[in-house]
Amino acid sequence: MQANGAEMLRLYICEATEQGFWIGGPVHDAVLLVAPLDLLDAQTAANQLIMQQASGWLLDGFQLRTDAALFRYPDRFIDKRGTPMWNLVNSLLANRWTKNQPPA
Repeated sequence: MQANGAEMLRLYICEATEQGFWIGGPVHDAVLLVAPLDLLDAQTAANQLIMQQASGWLLDGFQLRTDAALFRYPDRFIDKRGTPMWNLVNSLLANRWTKNQPPA
């Protein structure tokens, strides 16, 4: 099942990039679509159709449904499970940059 899911994402990303969409990358079982804010809704809908097509290619015509979560700047996706690690990495980076600043 996971191999089919990975292949579906691969087919989708190949087709979406061939059609000129900017795919930021796969995110586990999802995809990060990067689009201008005024085109985000339309590009999301178009990409959902591409994913349906990709599932049909792989599953002998059966097309899976998709859902989408949209984040418009300045908002961003935040997974509460990852927040402690995000904060730790950012504090370590901030500390490193502060210590390594050249003298004024």
